[in-house]
Amino acid sequence: MRRFAFSLLLISFLIEAGFSRLNNLNTVENYMNICMLGMHHKSSPSPEKGLTSKICSPWAARSCCTEETALDIHTDPTWLNFDWNHCGSLSPSCREYFIMDSCFYSCSPNVGPWLVEDVRKIRKERFKDVPLCKPECDNWYDACKDDLTCINKCPQGSTCKKFSEIYENSSSLFCEKVFGSFKVVDDVDNCFHLWFDAKYPNPNEAVARRRASEILNVKYEHVEGAKLTDHNKAVSSCSVWELGWMLSMLLLVAVL
Repeated sequence: MRRFAFSLLLISFLIEAGFSRLNNLNTVENYMNICMLGMHHKSSPSPEKGLTSKICSPWAARSCCTEETALDIHTDPTWLNFDWNHCGSLSPSCREYFIMDSCFYSCSPNVGPWLVEDVRKIRKERFKDVPLCKPECDNWYDACKDDLTCINKCPQGSTCKKFSEIYENSSSLFCEKVFGSFKVVDDVDNCFHLWFDAKYPNPNEAVARRRASEILNVKYEHVEGAKLTDHNKAVSSCSVWELGWMLSMLLLVAVL
């Protein structure tokens, strides 16, 4: 029985490796209707009416996070086991920007074109080099430059220093290195915002759609608001990879 289960486990790993869902995104709508594969993310974007003016509000109309996740971001000081106050309490303005970033990480439905595989306990993917508007980055850095940090759990003998010392007085270095997720750009028409007024259309939507069109080498077509008509295709193109991953986990339990 164990030998049979091990054989199936090996097959499932091969399926997972050969059918990475990111390699099977073949339409712009596939890219636009996908959420990061993570413990705290939905399988696909959908409205989340519980996101109010106080909790991750920009993504209420179309979100990859649930209301519960958004609430945790705002109330749990060690969310995802990261203690923001590891060098003393963050200033309110700095803390606010890290909350914005956490909301973006969990809720944004527009990072599909920048997803890469990243196998960890809490996720199987991450986004990398998302183009962040430089003014947005500058404001984040200015809010945090005088706050103290080292790393999440400071090693014995380490010294807490100002963000400005660690990141050499460079806002771009800070935004690009603090989590390794963003690429700071000056192109105001082709960059992402961490936060926006939910009363207006999501400005990141067009940027993501344009990048997806470039990846697929197809003509860019501007679409007002979220387009969800191709949602089923997006799900079907991803299902084989997810099935392989789920099967491997179940069989691993059987083998052990």
